[in-house]
Amino acid sequence: MTEQIYLNRIHRRFRSESDERKLFLRVLSASSGRRKQILRDVAELIKRRGLAYGLLALYRQQVNCGFVLGDPLSPHGKKIKRFKDKRTGVEFRFLWNPDREMRKNHKLLIKRGVIAGDVDKSKLINIQKDGTPCYLCRDNIALQNPAEILLPVRIAGQDYFAGANFAYIENNHFTIINARHCRQRYEKRILASLVDFVTKTDGFFRAIFNGLAGATIVWHEHLQATTEPFPVEGIRIRQNDILFQKSGLCVSRPFYYTPLLVVEGRNKTAVINTADRIIIGWQNLNPKTNTENIIAVKSDGLFRIFIFLRDTSRLAGKGKFGGMASFECGGSIVLSYKPKPGQKGKPDEQKTFDNADLDTVRRLFSGIAPVVS
Repeated sequence: MTEQIYLNRIHRRFRSESDERKLFLRVLSASSGRRKQILRDVAELIKRRGLAYGLLALYRQQVNCGFVLGDPLSPHGKKIKRFKDKRTGVEFRFLWNPDREMRKNHKLLIKRGVIAGDVDKSKLINIQKDGTPCYLCRDNIALQNPAEILLPVRIAGQDYFAGANFAYIENNHFTIINARHCRQRYEKRILASLVDFVTKTDGFFRAIFNGLAGATIVWHEHLQATTEPFPVEGIRIRQNDILFQKSGLCVSRPFYYTPLLVVEGRNKTAVINTADRIIIGWQNLNPKTNTENIIAVKSDGLFRIFIFLRDTSRLAGKGKFGGMASFECGGSIVLSYKPKPGQKGKPDEQKTFDNADLDTVRRLFSGIAPVVS
């Protein structure tokens, strides 16, 4: 899909006026050196057409300036396979995305402004025990990632920053960073933040939280978001899957290849409270290893929270390099890793993609599924 076709769809979706489209174009064509102007323009777009519209403009700017490692709209070098699973009703998808591997090319990252070539380390804050500065603190990002633009957003009464994920998994992939430096761990307010974010973006964005299963930076709390629907949203829920249903609230445990509970309802407080009880109950069974992946979506006023029960000792499936997190649990399995010639003991994700089928899905999920009674 060309950028222009995509933008036309966005403008129609948000019913933007001519002057708003011009402002959107000014944002996406600006260099990151015009940071203050970009943020003012994005704030104006948000004021006029909502948070989602402003985020979409900022994301395209981050793509066009080279901060995002490849254009999600471009099919170049990418492949996709889809497999409809009759038992779950989910159409799982495998995405071959070599753009992600560019994150390991240090010289390229410097050239594109993703990382700075020379940083005054004395100015970096929140240094970890191994000497690594926190990658998600705003002050560090300003020094280490010159092309990145962080948009301040207030969600559920807390301050966050939304920044485009340079090694994107799906289109409009953002990291939503807590403005405070605090550890990545589940608290009830996380659900409130997820639900408030999908509310403020009118369901156009999905929001996720990886707990300790797939969170690469565990010392700083962050959410993620994307506009792309997750395959798991199409899961089949039968009557005998329903555990609780009353006053418009429904809790179900549909068949899936890793333990999943779905909480649905139009009363967001009830949805949050119920999802929280499920997550706390799971963590209390084994506080040392039990964690979660969470996906929150909103459609036609209905809130849906997908809770994947996870175990920190079972993070990777056979054929996948690195841990599986919310994207994979949600049915979007992104592959990009190829071991170097002669390197042994590492999975070749291209072979996984080339040979992918529904058995591959089951095998991957069996590798991460915790034992649940």
